[in-house]
Amino acid sequence: MFKVLIADDEIYVVALIQKLINWEKFQMKVEATANDGATALQLVKEIKPDVVIVDIRMPGYDGISFMDKVREFNTNVKFIVISGHKQFDYAKGAMRNNAEDYLLKPINKEELEHVLAHVFEQLLETREKETKVKNMEEELDVSKNRVRESLVEAVLFQRELPENVSEINAKFYTRFEQGEYDILSLVVDTPSFFREMGENDLLVKEMQKNLLTALKTVCIDVISMEYRNMTVYFLNVSAEKREKLPSVLQKEMQKYTKLVKKFENILLYICMGEVCEDVMKMQESVKHLWQCILGRTAFGSGRVISYAEIKKNADLFPAIWEFRKEKFYMALEDLNMNELNLCIREMYSKAFYGIEEDTMLYYSLYTCLVREIWKYFHNIGILCENQNVFEERFYEKYLTAGSYSEYVKILCSEIQKIIEENHLADKNQVTPAIRIVKSYIAEHYQEEISLGMAAKKVNLSPVYLSRLFKKEEGINFLDYLNQYRIDMAKRFLTDVKYNIIEVAELVGFKNTRYFSKIFKKQVGITPSEYRKRHMKER
Repeated sequence: MFKVLIADDEIYVVALIQKLINWEKFQMKVEATANDGATALQLVKEIKPDVVIVDIRMPGYDGISFMDKVREFNTNVKFIVISGHKQFDYAKGAMRNNAEDYLLKPINKEELEHVLAHVFEQLLETREKETKVKNMEEELDVSKNRVRESLVEAVLFQRELPENVSEINAKFYTRFEQGEYDILSLVVDTPSFFREMGENDLLVKEMQKNLLTALKTVCIDVISMEYRNMTVYFLNVSAEKREKLPSVLQKEMQKYTKLVKKFENILLYICMGEVCEDVMKMQESVKHLWQCILGRTAFGSGRVISYAEIKKNADLFPAIWEFRKEKFYMALEDLNMNELNLCIREMYSKAFYGIEEDTMLYYSLYTCLVREIWKYFHNIGILCENQNVFEERFYEKYLTAGSYSEYVKILCSEIQKIIEENHLADKNQVTPAIRIVKSYIAEHYQEEISLGMAAKKVNLSPVYLSRLFKKEEGINFLDYLNQYRIDMAKRFLTDVKYNIIEVAELVGFKNTRYFSKIFKKQVGITPSEYRKRHMKER
C-alpha cells in the first residue's frame, strides 16, 4: 500500500478528505494527519509517505515552506496542494516543488480522484522501475560475488592468478591493498545422516555469516566461499591489525561452541593457513591449511587449529599398519565384512593413542587402506577404475567425515558396495584371487612359476595364498601347477614331432628326469609308455 499524509489546519477538511475517497481503489492508506507545518514535517521524516496532501496556509510552516523543507531530504514524495485562495504566487511555489496539482477548496471528489488516479499510475511506474533496478543490482551483486568466490577457488586449488594485486582487483572485484594475506576455513562436521536430512543448515548459515562479519572488522577485504562442509575465507589484513585476528577467531569460536553445545551432532573447527606477504605466493599457506583440515579430527571440537599444531611422527604408522595387516588381507580375501569392520576399527582404535604425537595418523591410515582396497580388487580383475580417480573419490568422502568411526563406515560400505555390484558374495563362485591365480598358471605354465610370484600377483602373502588355494581347490598350489603341466604334456605327447625332452621344456619342466617322475606319479606310467599306448589306440 502507498502511504498518504494529509496536512491542513482545518480539522474538518482533513476528516472530509479521509472519508471522501475510497483509498483502497488507489492502493493507498492514510497513515497520518497533521494540523500544522512543523508536525507535518516531522511525520514525513518518520513515516516516509508516498503522497502528501498539503494546505497552502498552515501555522508553523506554510505549505510552500513545508514543501521546500521536504524537498531538501526527499525528492520522491508526490505533493497535491489544496488552497482556499487563487493566488499565482502560491501556484508558482507549488510548481517549483513539482506538485502534481493545485486544487481549490471546497474539495471536489471527482477532481481529487482524477489527480489521485494520475498519481497512482506514476507511483506504480516508479515502483516497477525501482524493482527492476533493485533486481539488476542484486543480480550484479550475485555475479560479482561469484567472481570474487572464483578467486578463493583459484587460491584454494592453486590455479594460475594475474601477475599483481592491481590486476587481481580489476579481475575479481577485490579491494586488496598492501598488507598480509591469509586463508582459513570454518569446518562444520555432522554425521552423514544429518547432512542428508539438511539438519542444522540454518544454524550453519548463521555461523558462516557471523564469522564473515567479524573478519571484516580486522580485514581490508575478505572473501568467502562454501566448499563441501566448510566455508573458506581469503583475507587481506593490514600489518597493524594482523595481531588482532587470533583473538577475533577465538572469540567467535567460543560463541559458536556455546551455541552448539546442546547439539551433540555438530563439531566445529577453524583451520588456518600461514600468513603470507605476497598474494602470488600463497601455495605454502594453502598446503598448511589442507594439513589442518585433514588432521582436524585429531583435535577436540571447538578448536582454532594452526599449522604449528600439526605434528608428524614417521615411526608410528608402520606399527599401526603391521598390527592388523595380515588379518586385513585375509578378511578382504574371504570377503568377510564382519572381520573387515573389526580389523579396520581395531587399527583406528590403536591409532587413537598416537594422534597426540602424529595428528595426521588417521589420514595416513585411511589413505593406506584405500590404496590396498583398490590394489586388491584391481589385481583380481574386479575394478577397472583408475587408481587416482578411486582415491580422489575416497578423499572427497574423507573431507566431510568428522570422526574415525565415520572413516571406518566409509571404507567398509565401499567394500560392501564393490562386493554386491560384482556378485562376489555368491558362495558357489571361486574366490576371485584363486580365479586369477589359475588364469595366471594357464597363461604362464611354460615359464618358471612359484608360489611367491603367484601371491604377489594377487597381493597376498604366500602362506595365506597356499592355505586359501588348498581350501578352494582341494590340493596345494604346487600339485595343481604340476597337474596342469602334466595335462598339457599329454597333449604334446600325442604329437610325434616333439621328443620327451622337448615336451618337458614346453610344459615348464627344466629337468627331464623330474618331469618323468611327476608324470608317472600322476598318470601311473612314464611319458614314453603314454605315447606308445596313445599311438596304438590311434
